[in-house]
Amino acid sequence: MLCPICGAEYVETVPEYCSICGWNLTSEAAFFATAEIYQQKEQAKLNWARKMWQIVQAAEISSDQNSNSGLPTAPADGVNDNQNYRDLKKQLDEIQAQLHQATIERFQLNSQLQWVLYHLEQLNPETLAETLYNINEKLNAMPTPEPPMSEVGIDYNPLINLLAAGKWRKADELTWELLLQVTLREEEGWLQLTDIENFPCTDICTIDWLWEYYSHGLFGLNVQQRIWESASGEYGEFCDRLGWRDGENWKYYDELSFNLEAPEGHLPIIIWRRRACYGVGQMMAAETFLALKARLTICGGSR
Repeated sequence: MLCPICGAEYVETVPEYCSICGWNLTSEAAFFATAEIYQQKEQAKLNWARKMWQIVQAAEISSDQNSNSGLPTAPADGVNDNQNYRDLKKQLDEIQAQLHQATIERFQLNSQLQWVLYHLEQLNPETLAETLYNINEKLNAMPTPEPPMSEVGIDYNPLINLLAAGKWRKADELTWELLLQVTLREEEGWLQLTDIENFPCTDICTIDWLWEYYSHGLFGLNVQQRIWESASGEYGEFCDRLGWRDGENWKYYDELSFNLEAPEGHLPIIIWRRRACYGVGQMMAAETFLALKARLTICGGSR
């Protein structure tokens, strides 16, 4: 075996590191260095390493000749030979580590590919074709997210980040804060009837769209509106269906399910904050929802 860097030959036994240049001869990189098919990028790294080794050797030979002739040794290219060697050796070690990591990553990718191919082979051609067709249909049916808009300069990106990360409770709390910001009710901490009746259409549709999109249709204001109509506008039954009430137990905010296992329409919480049987501010919860429903209809958010 030949060292891929300095060319040192090992016939009977191959040490872990080259005794001449110190290159790791036991890693997968050493094997790939001598293989006929070798990736261009890695080959370039090896070529560079060989060139640096030749420079170091040339510098050492020059240093030895100057020492034997009694002449003072001048730094090569203005850099001390020993420091130059250490710097080059450090870079060679870094390249060695990168090559080793690349080998590991290739092995992992190959293992994953083999796993996928194995499971695909277990499917008969008709099942495989049907599976691929269904996947393609679902991908094509997915709505393309549109940038959220606001009539009053609200930044909805923090809400998007929370919803996309599945942090449903924090997203619900931020939604309430945004509602207060839109209506300039942050100091009071609750909404009046006129606030809902005049809520900006763009913003209410944006909030509803974001909740519905990131929950895959499980949550949202229009989802709640549809359930309200199926419950014939009876607030108790409405809360039962949304999971806001269990029998005679009206749930507190901390008892809600902030995950995708929650009932349909469970979030967001807008018409109450502390407990489902209470409203917010001066209005009852059912009264607030009727105002919200009317605003959604006017804004064209009812689908």
